[in-house]
Amino acid sequence: MLKKISVDTVRRAADLASDAAADRERYLAGMYNIELEEQRRERGSRNPTDLDALNIMSDGASAALDELQSMLAGLSAEERTELRAVMLVGRGDYAGKEWDDALAEAGRPPDASDYRDIVEKVDLHAYLTKGLYELKLAGNGGGGGGR
Repeated sequence: MLKKISVDTVRRAADLASDAAADRERYLAGMYNIELEEQRRERGSRNPTDLDALNIMSDGASAALDELQSMLAGLSAEERTELRAVMLVGRGDYAGKEWDDALAEAGRPPDASDYRDIVEKVDLHAYLTKGLYELKLAGNGGGGGGR
């Protein structure tokens, strides 16, 4: 299933995302008046804002977020595509048995070669851990190639 990225690397990204989300909560708790730029309208029952992203924090506010960004930036495009596919499965866009479809979607432009759309997800930890579970990789320590 995972050929380019290891299960351990996905777990490391999930752990860093969890730590970054905790840092985000602490960061936002200390803010009172925030000036947000105009928010684009998105479909759905609730329109997300910049406050819904991990990257709302100023540079250096979260060592975990900095490490996560560095880690994702260091992955190859193929590794990021597999990571994005795990995220799509964990988010519920695809079932675990639809891995090939998730992988194809994850490799589509415009975001296939970039990591920023992954790192901004505040629920990234949940998406990745659920994705590993749905793919029946949650108990597997190594798995896959990559790092």
